[in-house]
Amino acid sequence: MMKRSKRLQVVLDLAERKRKQAEQLLGQTQSRVQQGEATLVQLQDYYSDYANSFYSAGSEGVTPGQLQTHQAFMQKLRVAVEQQRNALLMDRAQLEKVKEHWQAAYQHYKSVDTLVEKLKREELLKEEKQQQKELDERSQLIRPPFI
Repeated sequence: MMKRSKRLQVVLDLAERKRKQAEQLLGQTQSRVQQGEATLVQLQDYYSDYANSFYSAGSEGVTPGQLQTHQAFMQKLRVAVEQQRNALLMDRAQLEKVKEHWQAAYQHYKSVDTLVEKLKREELLKEEKQQQKELDERSQLIRPPFI
């Protein structure tokens, strides 16, 4: 008969695989959030730099065409910044869900692992008691009759 700890090892292996998958997804999602944050900072910096350089150059005068081109480009940059902000908000929300998923997978793995370890200890203790009982019985059989 197969020991309970051996039968539960399959469940433990599956739980570990799910935990590792959740861990990998967590890492990927964290990276996506970090990249999104970096992209947002770059867009905001570019927006500021472009505006400042235009205003500096504009002090010497600009044509209506240059002003129109500048305003259109600034509007596109504002839209890009807003889109990046929204994407980052969604990525952060996704990250929270992925963290919850990872925590659940980790807790399940730890619970099964703890159970398997407990069963192994119980089985070992039972085996040791059985061996001791067998040794005691053998020693009874081996004793000389005069003792």
